[in-house]
Amino acid sequence: MGLAKEKLFGTRKKTRLERFVERGTLLEIDLAYARMQSPNGDEEELATHAALLMLLRQGHTRLAKESITDQELASLVQEGASLPKYAHFENQTVHHIGRLLSFPPQEGVATVNPQATDEQNQAIQNALRYPISLITGGPGTGKTFTASQIVQALDTKTLLTAPTGKAAAHLESKVDLPVEAATLHSLLGVRSPLDYTKEVLPLNADLVIVDECSMIDPPLFSRLLSAIGPRTSLVLMGDVNQLPAVEGGSVFADLIASKVIPMTTLTKCMRSDRTEILDVAQSILEGKAQDLRNIDLGFSTGDIETIYAKLWEHSKAQDFSKFRILSTLRKGPIGVDALNAFFFEKFSQNTDEFPIMIRRNDSRTGLCNGDTGLLIKGKEARFSDGRIFLVEELPPYDYAYCISVHKSQGSEYDHVLLLVPDGSEAFGKEVLYTAVTRAKTTLEIDGNPTQITAALQRSSGKISGIRDRLSSNATRNR
Repeated sequence: MGLAKEKLFGTRKKTRLERFVERGTLLEIDLAYARMQSPNGDEEELATHAALLMLLRQGHTRLAKESITDQELASLVQEGASLPKYAHFENQTVHHIGRLLSFPPQEGVATVNPQATDEQNQAIQNALRYPISLITGGPGTGKTFTASQIVQALDTKTLLTAPTGKAAAHLESKVDLPVEAATLHSLLGVRSPLDYTKEVLPLNADLVIVDECSMIDPPLFSRLLSAIGPRTSLVLMGDVNQLPAVEGGSVFADLIASKVIPMTTLTKCMRSDRTEILDVAQSILEGKAQDLRNIDLGFSTGDIETIYAKLWEHSKAQDFSKFRILSTLRKGPIGVDALNAFFFEKFSQNTDEFPIMIRRNDSRTGLCNGDTGLLIKGKEARFSDGRIFLVEELPPYDYAYCISVHKSQGSEYDHVLLLVPDGSEAFGKEVLYTAVTRAKTTLEIDGNPTQITAALQRSSGKISGIRDRLSSNATRNR
């Protein structure tokens, strides 16, 4: 046992909670947090607080016994407890959804769009009638087309938004009408965590359409809903099977699972050129996928030098405006940071143009987290929309030969090479599904076969209290 633990425990008899720390179920910070939250608490109270912080590291914002692998700890905790911070945002989310659902639906707005499928027409009708509605569906099912038809049908002041600049710009490009588009953070005035506690003014729009909703965390969702006034219709779109928000919770999935908001699931694929890739994605969701590897980059050998050599030979002639390497991990020898450093060193011997990705929203330039461009001669960066900035004007950026699967959400590439190194299983099948559905024409996968199998057998869905709170409210209001 380390010196820090000896100082913490001393020579006295250890409590049960201290033994959880000793065997690695909890961290010392979990126990310290529990004692700070409940200085005079009994064993159950302390165990509950400690377990809440432990589960937050896994993305859960609500305590569920099935998420705790240590059965002794699970027997101590109080089911359904939430961290105060997230309980506040979840309560606000439930409150505002109840507020929006209390407005009566609009009558006499029925219309049938001959260009749309029955599913898409249902989504259009929901948007016309209800103050809040949901649209979910996989890639190629026509979510953005449906959004454009909703905008045309309502023909009112519209705001288009998404968690990333690229997703917001993509949605705007599909709507052939004068509309305003912006990231959620800029629209809601969020530049730092402190902004979540500030008052937000109602959005000046008759219609707000939000894309990529699976990426939105509880604080941002709460702030969005509080900005929707009584004369504004809100449409929330996304693929519920993608990775949940990095910061915690699965708000969009909870809204769908609660079944209290008018919802449409788009199932018909409108893109015949992606059939093979989408079949792989569906097999992942259904648990039917086996070994997904279809290229040999040396992962079976476990030798890093071999993998790097094969990666270079495979990628050195690729067009990185259409091709992207995705890794499930940020850190480690096959993580994003290490691979970008490797490719930068190799490519810099022959070229002075390097793909980059912006990693922070910047109000001065209008660049957003996730925007990609081309750094030229270390002097200027050119972006796909034609904007050009001097390098000293840029917010922080990373090289982008390889990006994380999380960062790839909201983007598509003609050719995707997915790497699944050790440690990937923690993200579950959602990380594989999200990566696969980034590819438009060509998909290649290699990685540790054990990690791929383990990821296919688990889910990274995050537990929160929104679903239960919404369902309880709906039951009381019947």
